[in-house]
Amino acid sequence: MRVIKEISKLLAWPLLAVILLYQKTLSPDHGLLNVFYPWGYCKFYPTCSEYAVIVLKTKGIIGLPQIFKRVASCTPSSLGGIDWPK
Repeated sequence: MRVIKEISKLLAWPLLAVILLYQKTLSPDHGLLNVFYPWGYCKFYPTCSEYAVIVLKTKGIIGLPQIFKRVASCTPSSLGGIDWPK
């Protein structure tokens, strides 16, 4: 089981690289567009991209369903709030 977790974390690195690139460039909360949203844009804390980074670092690609569930819950009708990965 430990080998599967380590392989899962290893396979998560390309996804982490894409998310970190997004955060540094296009993200309205973290990147260059932050000047247009000085108080933040995301209604969740941590933001969806931060949430994805935390899950990928701890669980690897095994945590992808958890990330997809979080992103799917980010709709205009949601209230947002604090949602730490478990």
